[in-house]
Amino acid sequence: MADGFLKYDFIYAPFILVFLWWLGKKYDEARFYSERDYLTGLYNRRFVWAKFPGMLERASRNNQELRIFLVDIDSFKMINDTCGHEIGDEVVQGVSAALLRNTMPSCMVARWGGDEFLIITSQLKDKSSDTLVRMIERTLQSLSRDVGREITVSIGDAIYPIDARSPNELIRIADQRMYTHKVRHLLDSV
Repeated sequence: MADGFLKYDFIYAPFILVFLWWLGKKYDEARFYSERDYLTGLYNRRFVWAKFPGMLERASRNNQELRIFLVDIDSFKMINDTCGHEIGDEVVQGVSAALLRNTMPSCMVARWGGDEFLIITSQLKDKSSDTLVRMIERTLQSLSRDVGREITVSIGDAIYPIDARSPNELIRIADQRMYTHKVRHLLDSV
């Protein structure tokens, strides 16, 4: 019996190993898509909500500021309505690439909603945050040429612990500042 059992172990072992490899790969895929946005590959809202409290706690423990940026693509509905959803997807991907290209690897960049993105960083001070905004806007000029239409974003920020201490409040403040920027941008273009 032991000889027969051992013989079947060797016969089925490759199948079992392949099945376990496939199962592991599927687990990795499921985990990736539970943390990442399908279209952009950026972190998603669920992942940010899971990590944000720990980031605030670490910033508090290290006596650091944590800056969040809320980025919104201007006139995105019009882009989708006039150019189509395929171009809209291209714009979302282009903006996400611009954000990644202009932030440090230590920054968390996430797709927050349809045309909104969130950047969380402890690395930027006031001067460098202005530089970040200018670099993103400059990168979007290239995307605008590729799409054949001007692509702009509105950006609002909030700083922990100066502006607020909770994730919800920080995002609310950044959102208000982003809309103030958007209104100012619209008034300037009229």
